This record gives sequence, C-alpha cells and structure tokens, in this order.
Amino acid sequence: MGEKEQDKIKIDDSLNNLESILKTIYETQNKAKLVIFKGILHETIPIVLFETKTYEPYLAYGTTSSSQTEFRTRFFRIEDIVNQLVYLSLLCPMDVEGNYLDTMRIPYRLEKTKIIVSASLQNFCSVQCIDPKLVNRLSINIGEKW
Repeated sequence: MGEKEQDKIKIDDSLNNLESILKTIYETQNKAKLVIFKGILHETIPIVLFETKTYEPYLAYGTTSSSQTEFRTRFFRIEDIVNQLVYLSLLCPMDVEGNYLDTMRIPYRLEKTKIIVSASLQNFCSVQCIDPKLVNRLSINIGEKW
C-alpha cells in the first residue's frame, strides 16, 4: 500500500470517527425529548467544530430575531446529519445581561436561534462539547447601583 493510500485511509477513518461522535451527540439530544430522560439529558448540547485546514473554530453569521442584531458565533446545535452533511443551528453568545457578546471564549449564556447552516463533514477535524446548562440560561438584570 502506497503512502497516498495510507493517508486516504487515515482521512476516511478520521471522518468516520467525527461523524460517529456527531451522530452520538445528535441522538442524545433526541433522547432528551423522551419522558424517561426529562431533566437528565439536555435537548441541546452546544458544540464547537474545528476546521480541517486551519484547526480554528468554524464561524457562522446570523441576525437575532428579538433585537435584529447581527452576530457571529462558533457555537452550534446539531439539527441533523445526512450524507456527510451536518445541519447546524446557530447559538448566539450572550453576556450576563443578555446582550450579544462577540467572543471566542465561553460566554455566560447561549441563546437558541432558528438559523440553520449546512456544512460538509469533510471541512472539520474535531469537535468540542460545551456545557449544556449555558443554553437559554437566565440573564441577570443589573440595576443602578444607588
């Protein structure tokens, strides 16, 4: 077996592993809807996908429905996986007061959106799961000090 063939097998194995992990996350989200798992599993498991070419987080752009604020995010929810395409809904990063936060760090809160993007699994090399408790976490309204 030649070097090129071995590299192709490694890429195929890596892609199959990533697809398997994403399917497990997706199936867990779906199981959370069952009565037996209410309160145990989370219906949204936020993820960050890393691009194969740059090893940087994949970014997508959207507009919030409530305030019509444009945002970019690296946080997603898996909506479906079909024929090596992953369908992702954007999760909008928010600060403690409920304002959009343009950050590459873990935000105080993630707000679900109805914006969906699709991407080939071949574009990604790894995935990171984020704490599901951040999704739709309540904001803290900070009033005036005096």
